[in-house]
Amino acid sequence: TPALEALNAATGGRQADKLSADNGYMSGANLAALEDVDAYIATDRGEKPAPTGWDASTRKLVKADFIYHPETDHFSCPGGAVLPLKHRSRNGRQFYQAAPADCAACSFRERCCQSAKGEGRTISTDDKEPLRQQMNNKMASETGWAIYKNRKHIVEPVFGQIKNLGFGGFSVRGHAKVAGEFSLMCAAHNLKKWPRR
Repeated sequence: TPALEALNAATGGRQADKLSADNGYMSGANLAALEDVDAYIATDRGEKPAPTGWDASTRKLVKADFIYHPETDHFSCPGGAVLPLKHRSRNGRQFYQAAPADCAACSFRERCCQSAKGEGRTISTDDKEPLRQQMNNKMASETGWAIYKNRKHIVEPVFGQIKNLGFGGFSVRGHAKVAGEFSLMCAAHNLKKWPRR
């Protein structure tokens, strides 16, 4: 929300029609704030589908291999077990867990369960899982990926070029001082580009 407000202020109150953001913005609260914007946000490694399916490899099973059922608020695993909601933490995290007996009898146990105590597989998320699923599906589409990869040409090179100038972190404290140091770094970056025009 603060980033959207800053964007609106910088553009004179004009709402963005379309935007892309890196994985640091992939949270339930951010997805809810972006419901009126055509957003493309990189998903976590565990949430995006693996290049090879779980049935065509021997890799570990990740969250993306489990199917979320919004109508009953539970996950189901590749082995057919149901992971109902077991616990909600104070900070809004939700934990879904399979029955230990289901995991013990599952043929995918070695690739799935991590518990040394024999607990069932657990998946954690927040209360915005349907929005996460929508973004996962959007980013898995050819259109979504084509739009998102424009970041490589528009935004990401500037970050790398600034780091190559020797900027590895801020050497001052406080918002005003950090803003000044970053402005100086941006000016140096722009001056380096200017003679090439």
